Amino acid sequence: MKKVSTGAKVNLSLAVTGREGDMHTLDMRVCTVSLFDSAWMPEGEGERFVFGRAAEGFSWERFLPRLDRIYERLHAAFGGAPRFALEKGIPSGAGLGGSTALAVCMTKLWAESAGRTPDDALLLSLGSDAPYMYIGGDARVTGRGERVERLPFAEREVFILLPGEGVDTAKAYAGYDRMKETGELPEREGEYHNDLFAPAAKLVPAVGEAYALLRSLGAERVVMTGSGSAVCAFPKDAEESERLFAATRGYTRFKVRTLPAYDGN
Repeated sequence: MKKVSTGAKVNLSLAVTGREGDMHTLDMRVCTVSLFDSAWMPEGEGERFVFGRAAEGFSWERFLPRLDRIYERLHAAFGGAPRFALEKGIPSGAGLGGSTALAVCMTKLWAESAGRTPDDALLLSLGSDAPYMYIGGDARVTGRGERVERLPFAEREVFILLPGEGVDTAKAYAGYDRMKETGELPEREGEYHNDLFAPAAKLVPAVGEAYALLRSLGAERVVMTGSGSAVCAFPKDAEESERLFAATRGYTRFKVRTLPAYDGN
């Protein structure tokens, strides 16, 4: 029984570049880290989904409508009616690709069983992160997420801090539009930046507090990932990562590492 895993996505940078229709276009640098969602196809008959372990606070019941929509799209593309056993280690609503990772796992399994290869349009229909997360590794992602340029892999320590409250993605982008119109957006500074940080922190002050906490602890390379709420630091070594972990007791946090492009196994 083959098990496929998809690693979480972390932004090193995110710039909003414009709009295409009702969607914003982006220019992002991203990497994959060792925090996973997984799936496999169990034998026998039964419900289409078998639910296993999940990240703390995650509700399979609330996520089920999205899983059903993913299933129907994949059924239309590949045919058949496989069953899936699912495990969820990536928090949702954190900007880590947690709403897309299981879709990528299911796509890889279903496409292989059908002897097919998913096209870019199918992947993009599963989520703007899906074309990138299907490949993984270091990359530059542009447009609505459909253009993925692989970059040389850089091995990094990554420390992820969750403020405890999620950010609504649609509200973050709406806040960005308002702040841009009124001239409130801060200038981009340095290599690690995210245009959605200011609107996200305005919506959820705990995001800004998490960022400030990591900076106060000496982390120099800190950036919010996606539309939030997770804030990530890139420690210079494992010792610094351990120090950040010890100093943030009481928070939900992860010590992870970057991964190269991979086949999901």
